[in-house]
Amino acid sequence: MSPGGPVCFYGDDFTGATAHLAGFHEAGLNALMFLRTPTLAQAQRHLADEDVLGVAGISRSLAPAAMDQEIGPAFALFRALGARQAHYKICSTFDSSPRLGSIGRAIEIGRACFGAAPVPVVPACPSFGRYVVFGNLYAQAGDAVHRLDRHPAMSRHPATPMNEADLRRHLAGQTTLASALVDWRAVRAGGPALAEAWREAAAGDPGAVVFDTLEDADLDRIAAMLWEASAARPLFCVAAQGLAEGLGRHMAQVTLARRRAQAGIADAGPMLVLSGSAAPQNAVQIERALAAGWEGIRVDMARALSETDRPGLAREVGEAMLAALRGGRSVVAYTARGPDDPAIGQVRGLGLSEDVSVAAVTGLLFAQWARLAVQGAGLGRLVLAGGDTSSLAMRGLDAYALRIAAIARQGGRLCRLVSDQDWLDGVEVMLKGGQVGGPDAFVDAARAEAWRV
Repeated sequence: MSPGGPVCFYGDDFTGATAHLAGFHEAGLNALMFLRTPTLAQAQRHLADEDVLGVAGISRSLAPAAMDQEIGPAFALFRALGARQAHYKICSTFDSSPRLGSIGRAIEIGRACFGAAPVPVVPACPSFGRYVVFGNLYAQAGDAVHRLDRHPAMSRHPATPMNEADLRRHLAGQTTLASALVDWRAVRAGGPALAEAWREAAAGDPGAVVFDTLEDADLDRIAAMLWEASAARPLFCVAAQGLAEGLGRHMAQVTLARRRAQAGIADAGPMLVLSGSAAPQNAVQIERALAAGWEGIRVDMARALSETDRPGLAREVGEAMLAALRGGRSVVAYTARGPDDPAIGQVRGLGLSEDVSVAAVTGLLFAQWARLAVQGAGLGRLVLAGGDTSSLAMRGLDAYALRIAAIARQGGRLCRLVSDQDWLDGVEVMLKGGQVGGPDAFVDAARAEAWRV
């Protein structure tokens, strides 16, 4: 365990939470992530062996009122564990709105738990093509970098379309707390100048302070400054995986932590991909898998959302999936192939009430099919694609935690499940956000050479 208490984090979805976990893993730290908030006794059993403890959450898919019940227990656990830092891990594209996954509400909950101090907000991840300049967030798409409100995917996100790139203005729509900025000039200066800029920004008593970030070296400067700041009192931060990368590097230097040895990665047999993403990059990955000879199964979401038709759909997809896997063929089951898929409009046209969660229904089905594939076809590795649906699918399995097993050479993480159930313990799962990974991410997931431990 790190001096002064562990670093703890809550991820607002499972794919993003694994990205945060991977940042610490790659720095050589020992890190474990629970799939739901554990009891204090459960967490304490692992505390001595871990530098970082995380909780994979689902708050990105929740309304503000529901976020209190989801996030509050995790933050209370971190406080009880004596965390030196507690992170609310967000997507590096700041996915949120006043009605869904409100980052502003998460800041309010964090301040209520850890104290009404200004909250550092560090969403950039330069290694992943995410940058903040004068408080505005930019994200890469292909070879181009776009301001977030003009990004081809994020400006059209089906759940949280982003129409504002200035993060201070974006947060103003989610909380009455004011936001300040530490811009790139102070960050680039580093050292005492950066610490002074942080103190000056905090002196105005804002609810949040956004940090500009253009390169990994900026993250290293921010991480070092926040590490020193957390020596005096526990620090609550809002951050994407970039801060985990920078903080992990800094912790490895100052604490001399070393990761335990772990098993290598082997080639997998037939693969199963369960995709709930409509992202353009995810659609390309589906197309590549189909072109490689995979069995494609479209999940009819109109039937999935009908309580009458859902059992029949679950049975039909499960039978087709098992037949292909047992015959040696890999399978990709998907709800949509890109943002223009007619299925998206069909679901919107159903006139569902607000208490019907498409992600929750999809996650429930994905968990059922994943369990069937592992138990019925002996599957040892699978992929869950799409942040919200994969989060809910993971909570439907019988694992209680996971560790990073390997990092994909083109983006993505392979995790090993920790479970009290022998049939599930050690099963490998790739949790992949819609925009993450190269064109052949699904096909490559089965190949040992595509991963680095």
